[in-house]
Amino acid sequence: MCGIHNFYLDKRKTNKLDEHIDIILDYPIEVRDDEYLKVKLCDFKFLNNIYNISSTLMNNQFNIRRYSKTYTYQFGSGFYFDDTGFFNDQNALIVDEVVQSNFNVSKIAYNDLTLTYYNVNTITDDTASYWKNILNNTTDSATRKMRIEKDNSYFQLKIDNDDILTKLKLSVFKDTYVGASLNVDFKLQYYNTNTTAWVDLTTNTFTFVSGAQNPTEELTNTLTIPSPQYYNEYRLICDTASLPFDLYITKLQGEKQIPIFDSGTVNTPVENTITIPDGFYKASNLKTTLNDLLTTYKITTTIDPITNKIKFSNDNTTFTPTIEDLIDDNFQLDLVIPNIQNMKENLGITDSYQQYIPIPFNSYYESDTHINLINLSKIIITTNLNFQYKTHNEFITGNDIHRGFGNILTWINADEAPLTCIKYRNYEDLSYKIENKHITSIRLMFYNEKGQPLILDNALIHLQIKKLQKKSLY
Repeated sequence: MCGIHNFYLDKRKTNKLDEHIDIILDYPIEVRDDEYLKVKLCDFKFLNNIYNISSTLMNNQFNIRRYSKTYTYQFGSGFYFDDTGFFNDQNALIVDEVVQSNFNVSKIAYNDLTLTYYNVNTITDDTASYWKNILNNTTDSATRKMRIEKDNSYFQLKIDNDDILTKLKLSVFKDTYVGASLNVDFKLQYYNTNTTAWVDLTTNTFTFVSGAQNPTEELTNTLTIPSPQYYNEYRLICDTASLPFDLYITKLQGEKQIPIFDSGTVNTPVENTITIPDGFYKASNLKTTLNDLLTTYKITTTIDPITNKIKFSNDNTTFTPTIEDLIDDNFQLDLVIPNIQNMKENLGITDSYQQYIPIPFNSYYESDTHINLINLSKIIITTNLNFQYKTHNEFITGNDIHRGFGNILTWINADEAPLTCIKYRNYEDLSYKIENKHITSIRLMFYNEKGQPLILDNALIHLQIKKLQKKSLY
């Protein structure tokens, strides 16, 4: 007996998040020896919401293999800062003197060292000059002296590099005084950025002895810093109040140590996964997304507007170690692209593909050919029914979860714009004779042309099973 069995299906009702849809029949379809069955997909409709880059397609992740390099250092022999660069042989200042009378300070700077003189009583005129050459090794208390007194004046040193101050050579000069012996304390302090306070490093006492034979006197001493460390700012103050004489600095020279770095040790590489968020991508937003994801590595992607090739540029510059930063995080960078066909086609990396692709320092790696973001141009619908004449197919597999196709009912164009409706109508009236004699359920499976299973979370399907008489005109 001939008959037609129509099945109208909404995939959202059953198997919404599966790669298939199962049709469970209320009653089996059976044929006698003089009958046979044919299957026909009448029509199909689907809202195109399948991303072209996604975890489902296994094309949304690759790795960056990163080698870091760690440096160590030791301090080299000490050296002095003196008047070199600040004053010429005639003791004339050869750097700019910046006077801020509203703060009572005068500053001079050379290379990474800034010297500041503070004097609340003296520095009152922005057009005047207050620095004398007290940085020279030979003192001249008659003409080269700068006054210092508790709370009213001090000297400040700011070092904008990794040098460590270890000593200050200091000469002080008192004006006419014939009274009793007197001790004068000098302190060297550092600025604690955490507490925003000055902290004592060392104290030295200068003793001016009594006696009318020394109405004026110049003393020299060295302030040695115990367990020197890196500090950015230092201050030299007189810590004795109410001096009975005027006191001056006639020499101020510093001994520093400089860190000497080794050539560095390359560390064991680490692979970090870069995950592109699932979505609809074209060249422009793929480039923008990759640039955001690769910021840490200082890798920039560009896409050639003519060839559509993608370029990965290594924008890292020569790393210079400092005491605060001893690790070159991006010493060497490699692309690690999965050996997955559609992933390689996405990035145009075909001929030059290898497990690790170096991105040269201060250079770039460019893909072999254009990028290809079409990962779904066909929806292939197959069935578990047994065709009398098997369908033939030859496809390039896309990733590790590809499957062999069963009997293909049809394939449908799926390269429409995102969120448009994909429609199929069987105008050719295609149907396939099947060998099944007894059917209790039917399964339809969905794939792309690369053999990757597709999860269609929406689809309207009209399937038909027709029972026919053998040797009939049908």
